[in-house]
Formats: sequence, structure tokens, C-alpha cells
Amino acid sequence: MHISQITLRDWKAYTTANFDFPAPGSGKNIILIGAPNGYGKTSLFEAIVLGMFGRDGLPLIARSPFSGADKERLATSYKNFLEKALHRGATAAGRTSCSVKLIFTDENDEPLEIQRIWHFSDSGVYRAQDEEIHIYEGTSRKAVGPGALQGNDRADWFREYIAENLLPFTLAHFFMFDGEQVSVLAERSMSDQVRHGIEGMLGMPVLKRLAKDLRAYAEVRRKDSPNVSDKTIEKLELERHQLNFEYDKKAERLAEIEPYRAALKEEQEHLIRELASFGSGSQALLQEQFEQIKNHERAIEDGNAQLEELMMKDLALALSGLGLRKSIKQRLLSEGVRERWQSGKNQGDSNLERFLASVDTGMQDIDPSLSEGQRAGVLDSARSAWEKLWYPPPDNCADEYRHPYLNELERSKVIDRLDELDELGAPAIVELLSTIAANEESLKRLQDEVTRTEAVAPHVDKKRERLTQVNGEIQQYDQEIGALKREMAALETQINQKNTELTKLSGQLDQAAPSARRAARANKVALMVDEIVAKAVPSQIDAIAAAMTKAHRAMAHKKDLVERISIDENCDVKLLNSDDMDLRGYDLSAGEKQIFTQALISAVSSVSGRGFPMVVDTPLGRLDIEHRKGVLNHLVQREHQVILLSTNTEVVGEYLREISPHVQKKYLVNFERVGDIGQSTVRPGYFEETVDQV
Repeated sequence: MHISQITLRDWKAYTTANFDFPAPGSGKNIILIGAPNGYGKTSLFEAIVLGMFGRDGLPLIARSPFSGADKERLATSYKNFLEKALHRGATAAGRTSCSVKLIFTDENDEPLEIQRIWHFSDSGVYRAQDEEIHIYEGTSRKAVGPGALQGNDRADWFREYIAENLLPFTLAHFFMFDGEQVSVLAERSMSDQVRHGIEGMLGMPVLKRLAKDLRAYAEVRRKDSPNVSDKTIEKLELERHQLNFEYDKKAERLAEIEPYRAALKEEQEHLIRELASFGSGSQALLQEQFEQIKNHERAIEDGNAQLEELMMKDLALALSGLGLRKSIKQRLLSEGVRERWQSGKNQGDSNLERFLASVDTGMQDIDPSLSEGQRAGVLDSARSAWEKLWYPPPDNCADEYRHPYLNELERSKVIDRLDELDELGAPAIVELLSTIAANEESLKRLQDEVTRTEAVAPHVDKKRERLTQVNGEIQQYDQEIGALKREMAALETQINQKNTELTKLSGQLDQAAPSARRAARANKVALMVDEIVAKAVPSQIDAIAAAMTKAHRAMAHKKDLVERISIDENCDVKLLNSDDMDLRGYDLSAGEKQIFTQALISAVSSVSGRGFPMVVDTPLGRLDIEHRKGVLNHLVQREHQVILLSTNTEVVGEYLREISPHVQKKYLVNFERVGDIGQSTVRPGYFEETVDQV
């Protein structure tokens, strides 16, 4: 199974984005998605995780505020995270939802589509009750779902469907993870890592939670038969009477204010119709239009200044002609050659006499001694040979200087400037002229609008001021009505609870024995679950140890050190060399600890038997250089799809070349700011051009 398509809408900095991936082929299983830090790489990872698992996936996200397993805290963290995930420009444009669509394709080329939609209020507040999840099977897109189930039952149905057909969320962190978080996990004890990994693979967290819930149920059952007395009943009746009194007071207040709100709503609709008949026009709008006029005037002025500078400098030089510029560059290059040649010759000449004196001194030791004429001849020959070292001058050496006022650095700057002129063409000038013309057209349109606005602005402002006042009063009434209804609903629930308690009190003594039996059964099942958990982990230890050994040897830099990984039934780990010596007795480097954790992740994903894609954000994380190639080469050996979300300092250069034969497709995320809103877009490609320049 592989991910064949990802579609994002109004998610983080992505207004819309679409990724299409091919099926893994022979020797090709890598998808590369590149983005510098802050461009939206991690946002894509978060979309994949939450698109699949919803709230359950939040603990997998490194920068989420969630920690711990408390359901209430998880719901609050999920709400806060999603409200920051909605694209900042969405609500301003009237869009109040964001969505993630994931399409998986199995070995039979049958698609399975998951779409999750999160809804928000007009002010961007997440509405949990309106979150949607849709699942479609096959090419016919047959919709599947829980039917009439609602609430937690509905969420449980989707959770079980995804676990059965794709991946349980208890296994997700072995297939979807942030490479930088691996360094955090690596600091945990190896025994804890192994136990956690095997329990996650077997779904043990679900069983442990079941045991905890069963014991809580048993405790409730044991307390389900309190001593009943007349005083207990009298107390409950008094409490119910007080609740009914409070409920009646709130119902009376609700009946009192609803007519006032209805009258204000009627006035609001009347004002809206009147304002619509006036069209646009107000003092605020005038001020905005004047500001826009100033902006366009400044843009026109800046454009004309750029055009004037082009005419005076770049364009004038460009008109000199390519031939003349090419001739000047060639002349400057040849003068640079002459300067370097002459500099070397002058430096050599300064040492000539010292060299000849050394030769002359050496000849004095020759036996039999040389005559004066012989010595003079040798010195003349040496002098002649020295001179010939510098003649003839090198190729492309200028005969003389035409530009002696330039040094080597200045010549280089002149050549670079002439190269820039070669790039100057008509499109740049045409684009500048088009920009100026567009600003002039917008300026004219705004000036016409100002004339129309000035005529109706005073009337519109009065109506708008009253509408603002009416809206404020309606909002106050809406808040009070909403609060009253919520309080009445809560009171009604409490009243019903009191009624139920009063009804059941008379029969609770008879129910004591059944409740005790239920509590005993719940405790017995919880104990059985504990035994299953205890026995399940050792049953997988040998398979995990073997898979970890294979993965560790593939990734580790010092492959000759760790011969095998041994794990006992208590999950205690030994890293054994060929002499069965435990290398954990020596201090392991941070990189070696991370390789151990990477090997565990690989082993669990392999032993689990799940043919699910692996999605890794910041894949090389904080790995040291010597282990990076090992991790990458191990990933390309996986049979299934691997999606790597890389920065421009990770899978680039030699690391990209290492895995390039295995890469199926590449995407590059771009980022730009439009006002104060960031915008991420994607296109096919990668960092190759940037890397070559670095």
C-alpha cells in the first residue's frame, strides 16, 4: 500500500496544495519533498497525521502543546492546535473550514480515500461537533461509515476501520515520526524503548486502558449500593425543589427578553436593506480609498524612477552592443593574465642575484678548481636559463596595459557588471512599463470611485452607526439567551438525575448483590488483561532482536563493532560484539544511541507486518555526518514507500546523490508573504540548483 495523493485546503500556510505520488517500483521507493525551515514542511507532516487519526494523532506532533494521556487535556490541545492550523486568510475570505484528503492505493491498484474536514465559527473558533470524516472505497468511491452512530461510538467506528484497513494509531509513531524527535527518544533507556515499541506494535496501550477502565467500573459498582434512609430521600427532594426553582426563574427571564431581541432583528434587517440600496460609501471607505490612491501614486513614482535609472545606466550600457562588451571583457581578462605574469617575474628577479651568488659559492668547492672564465660562463648560463623561465609570456597575455588604473578586484567587478548587462532584456522593461500602466489605471478607477462615494457617505454613516448599535444589542441578548439555555439544560439534566436517583433508591438494596458480582467480574477481566500484556511482550522479543540487529548493522558506521543485539524477557538490551562482550559497558555517542532508536523503529515496522508507507519529517535530524548515509541507505532498502520531508541542509549534495537512483518523485515547497499572511505552494522539483551554488 502507498499514498498516491495528498490534498490540503486552507491548512496552515497552504490555501490549496496537491501532491501526487507513483506506486513504489523495483528499487524505487523514495518520495522527496523539500522545504527550508519555516516554509510548510512540518505543516504537511501534521496534515498527514491528523488527516488519518484526528485527535488521536496529536501526541505524534512534536510542536503540539499536548503531553500526557488525559482525554480532556487532549481535547483542549486539539482545539487550540486546529484553531492555529486554519489558514489565516480563510475567515476573512468567508471560508470557515479546512480539510485534508489522503488517497491510499493497495497492491491491486484499488484506492481508499480518507477526507477529514474541520469546521470553525466566523471568528475562527473550532467546532468539535461539526468535524467530518469521510471514507470512500474503490474506484467507484463507495462511501463507508458508521451509519446512525453518533458521538464516541461514531469516532470509535472510524478508529477501528482505519486500524484494520490502514494502521492502528498505537503503531503510528513507528511509521510517521519527526527525525529530530528520535534524538529525544534516544536518551531514554534502551529497555524502556524496546518495551514501548513492542507494546505499541501489539496494541498494548489499548489493553492497558481497558484494564484501567474495568477497574474504574468495578469501583463504581462497589459503591453503587449506599445505605438508604428517609433523610437521604428528603435531602434529594429538597435539592430537586431548589433546582426546579432556579429553572423557573431562568425560563421567566428567557420569555421576557426574547420579544426585545425579535424587534431588534427586524430593525437590523431593515437597516441592512437600506444600506444595500445606498451601495458602498462611508467616511471610513473614503479614507481607505485615499490611502489606496497614495499607494498607487507612490508605486507609479517608484516605477518611473526605476525606468529613469534603467535609461541612464543599464540600458545605455546595454545599447553599446554585445560585441564591444565582449571585447572589453576579453581585454580585461588578458590584462589580468599580464599582471599575474609580471608579478611572478618581478618576484623571481628579486631573488636572481642571491641565486647566482649561491651558485658562485658552490663552484668554489669544485676540485679541480674552475678558472675565472669557466665560472663566469656558468653564471652567464644560469642567468640566461633564469630569464627563459618567464619568456615567452603565457597565452592570452596582453602586450601592454590599456587600463592600468584597475587592479585585479576592480577588473573582476567590471566583468561581473558586463555579464549582468547581457541578462538585461526587453521583458524586464516591458514588465516594468506594464506595472506602471496597471497602477495608473487603478489610480483613475479609484479617483472615480471617490467622487461617487463622497455623495452618499454622510447618509450611509448614520445608518451604519445605528446598525452597529443594533448589532451590539443583539449580540448581548444572544449571549444572555445562549447562557440561559445552557444553564437551563444543565439544570434540567440535574433535575432528571435527581429524579432517577429518587426512583432507584428504593431498589438499590436489592441490587447490591448483582453490583458486587459485576465488580468482581470486571476485576477478574482486568487481571486477565494484565496477564495477556505480560506474556505478549516476551513473545515478540526474538523477532524484534533479529530485525534490530539487521537494521543496526545496515545503519551503523562502525559495523565491525556490534555483531548482534540481544534482548531478554525483561527487555534488558545488550549490544554484543563478536566476542559476546556487551558494548553498553562503554559510553555510546549520541549518534550511536540514535542509530539504536532508528533500528528499533525499523524493526517494529518490519515485524508488525504492516505494508504501510513511512513518513519522516527532518529525516536526518540531529544525526552526525558519519551515520547519515547509513540511515538513508537503510531506508531505500525498504519494500514500501518512504516519504522524506527534508530541509535544504539534509538530503542534499552527497546525500542526495547517494539515494538518487531510488527517488521516484520530488516536490519543492515555496513560501511568500502576501501582506502579513504567509502562503506556501508546491511544484515539482527540488534543491538541486541551490545545492550546486552552495
